[in-house]
Parts: sequence; C-alpha cells; structure tokens
Amino acid sequence: MTRFAELLDRLAFEHGRNTKIRLMTEYFRSVPDPERGFALAALTGALSFRHAKPSLIHGLIAERTDPVLYGLSYDYVGDLSETVALMWPAPRLAPIPPWQGEGSSRTPPDGCSHADVSPHPGRDAATFPRWRRDGA
Repeated sequence: MTRFAELLDRLAFEHGRNTKIRLMTEYFRSVPDPERGFALAALTGALSFRHAKPSLIHGLIAERTDPVLYGLSYDYVGDLSETVALMWPAPRLAPIPPWQGEGSSRTPPDGCSHADVSPHPGRDAATFPRWRRDGA
C-alpha cells in the first residue's frame, strides 16, 4: 500500500493530464494483482467497505475527541474525511526519531523538527484530501 500512497501523492501534485496517465500506467504495470485491483477500485470509486460507513466513523471520532468540538469542526470543514484526518489523536507512543534516541547527540536534519516526522508513512492515503510530499 505504500506504493499506492506514493501514487496518490504524485497524482495530487501533478497538473498535466498526460503525466498523470503515465504515472498510473507505470503503477499498474509494476504492481501485482490483488493490490492493482484494489487501487483501480479505489481510484474509480468502486471500492466499498461493508462496515466502514460514515456513521461508524462519526462514532469513532466522537469517542476519541470532544463531541462538541468535533461537531463544530465538522460543520466548519464540511468534509468527514478531512475533519477526521485533522482531529484524529496522535498515537501515545510515537517512534523516537533516530536523532533523538538514547545517548544520541545528533540533531534533526536542517529545516526539520520532531513535528515534521510522520509516525505513520502512507496513513494519508486513507484520507484522500491530505497528501504528503516527502515521499516517505
């Protein structure tokens, strides 16, 4: 699924139609069958999850955050996936970047802070409105 997340990232920031077609062609040629089928279904809107319905997602986010804040945010943003992506709590035990490990005196790369490091590469593929550009 990491390759699919990378495809979505590249498609989101590509403006040319022919380049988007080339990216999709390369992806579908290089990916094995089960993943290729799921990707095609997701891109065409034919992918359906029997149990992942909006009411379930509303309930999950409401029990993890303040329901009033969620309601106000959802009213303001107007999109369920975007609201959930912005409000979903971070994991309690996020991995420690290598420059902050025990006994490490190294600092983050230039222009990077702990907040810039995503503990879940590819997580944004599940929330189509949010994209990552770092290619991780």
